[in-house]
Amino acid sequence: MTRSILDLSAGAIAAAIRTRTLSAAEVIAAALARIEEVDGAVNAVCTVNPKAMDEARALDRRLAGGAPARPLEGVPVLVKDIIETKGIRTAFGSIIMHDFVPDEDAIVVERLKAAGAIVLGKTNTPEFATSAETVNRVFGATRNPWDLNRSPSGSSGGTAAGIAAGYAPVGLGTDLGGSIRKPAAFCGIAGLRPCQGRVPIYPQDYAWDTLVPHVDGPMAQGVADIGLMLKVLAGPDDRDPSSLPAPVHDYVEAASGRHTVADRRIAYSADMGGLVPVDPEVAEITRRAAAEFEAMGCRVAEDCFDTGGLNDIVSGTRAFNMVARYADRYDAHKAVMTNSLVKQVESSLKYDLRTVTRAERMRTRYWHRVRKFMERYDYIVTPTMSVAAYRIDGPLPTELAGVKLARFYDALVVTYAFTVTGLPVISIPCGFTAAGLPVGLQIAGPRLREDMVIEAAAAYAARRPEHFRRPEIRLIEPNPVHESFDTPSSRIG
Repeated sequence: MTRSILDLSAGAIAAAIRTRTLSAAEVIAAALARIEEVDGAVNAVCTVNPKAMDEARALDRRLAGGAPARPLEGVPVLVKDIIETKGIRTAFGSIIMHDFVPDEDAIVVERLKAAGAIVLGKTNTPEFATSAETVNRVFGATRNPWDLNRSPSGSSGGTAAGIAAGYAPVGLGTDLGGSIRKPAAFCGIAGLRPCQGRVPIYPQDYAWDTLVPHVDGPMAQGVADIGLMLKVLAGPDDRDPSSLPAPVHDYVEAASGRHTVADRRIAYSADMGGLVPVDPEVAEITRRAAAEFEAMGCRVAEDCFDTGGLNDIVSGTRAFNMVARYADRYDAHKAVMTNSLVKQVESSLKYDLRTVTRAERMRTRYWHRVRKFMERYDYIVTPTMSVAAYRIDGPLPTELAGVKLARFYDALVVTYAFTVTGLPVISIPCGFTAAGLPVGLQIAGPRLREDMVIEAAAAYAARRPEHFRRPEIRLIEPNPVHESFDTPSSRIG
């Protein structure tokens, strides 16, 4: 019974609890048992909610007393460990914050709880979510459930790996340069980066987040649950003065799979107009996915906007963010910070204001190129990642598709190409490599139209449901993580 419970979507769990077919206590017991069974190998959850079972039993008593059921009644949810949770340690993947227990919930957690969800636990992240690898000196490395010697990516790698491993159907991630979408692609789940302000953020250091912002967003095993989560999470809150007015679109309906996407215009590009080299197998799998949209009546063309200057835009705007958020911590705690974060801060401190503002001017010109391009298309579709999940028990690849790489991570900038536009964008699984690894498809849509992005994802999911499945985890003793991934020699948490 445990596995059948964990195979249910969030919507199905809430419906079963609403009709008393399942109790919340049964669901949470199954989820905790699954964590106990496999997380010693996957290492996705860094802190289990010690009150999860008590909260489930209280929820069951509430329903037994005649209280109305809520949209996420009894649904277990995973929360990335940089999102604050009242009474549950939030360590930010950092020795500096190792013992921090917040006295209030982030808005997103507050809203999920109000909708009936139960926080199952906090999920691993690189230190302060600043790396594409989910490794830190507090909790060690998270591993990909599809292959424990491969990367789940980051920085929401713990949430993605936990969902893929079957702990919960849904979770929360954060996304700056692709931190929801990248791990969603590597772990074979769905993940949405909404527009800035669609999901309000609090607490945060900068109420008016300038330049390229972090956003909170939903991650789920299936597209229907992305819609359900976004409906709960979206809407204004004065604690975030950048938050948008209440949405006018029904995200649950958009995710139903009942809407046709026939006649919609799609621009597909495997390499973003030559921006990055792409593994040929990934390119072929995503090209076939684009052809599926054509078979659904969409008008698909291989086309891309001009991505010139993107690397300068990313480096300049990211430097601003790194200095704003982490320079003071660097001054006080450099000795205990991960090498990756130290190097990023030191590099960012070399930028001057003219370089940063030049990057923002370039970003404005970039946006207008994208805006004009989107006058001809409803969607832009690309691979989410240029490669499938790579190994973490050896050094990073030095070439891709026959192209020598000075820095491997530069080949993963496809997600950032949409981050800097502020457009809503989702990653969904669209097939598997010959080695059995999932490949992600990135779908970007018009400004402020998360509903359209979700509709396209739901249409694909309805046509190819076999791509939305969980792995059979091989509980082997994994190899040590290679030193190039900045792995600690020990865990202290």
